[in-house]
Amino acid sequence: MKSWLPCLAVLVGIGAGPQASADAVVGRASSSHIRARVVELVNEARSHARRCGREKFPAAPPLNVSRKLNDAAAEHARDMAKRKYFEHRGSDGSQPRDRVARAGYASRLTGENIALGPESAEEVVAGWLDSPGHCANIMDARFRDIGVGLSSGPKRGQTYWVQTFGSPR
Repeated sequence: MKSWLPCLAVLVGIGAGPQASADAVVGRASSSHIRARVVELVNEARSHARRCGREKFPAAPPLNVSRKLNDAAAEHARDMAKRKYFEHRGSDGSQPRDRVARAGYASRLTGENIALGPESAEEVVAGWLDSPGHCANIMDARFRDIGVGLSSGPKRGQTYWVQTFGSPR
């Protein structure tokens, strides 16, 4: 794991390589453009077989954007930025599956990737793909839907990223 990208990955339920130019940069592109770019890069990564650490994954179908998962991811990103913490457990004690349910998404399987610091969609997705746990969440073919949220703190390098995955009931 790279020191510039502190990350954690969690899988809860039963539990593209990045382009050379960073065109979805925080502060220069709209939040909706950045979120869409994350989804585009994730689906590009899923379109090819990949090794995540020691585990091999076949190509997986593209993920569909879920407004409810976007809401759950955005809520957690805002909470972490506002309260200046970085973990999967929310300040209210919630876990990813709790936030997904609270957003109205009926999930049989939920996953979450978080990151702190990257300043572009390309940088955050590259970091997640370099981390075995994050990469495994991205490549898990059981997931059908995705939501992305980000929130910036007052200083450069304080962008909180949340990627929420779900498989509906």
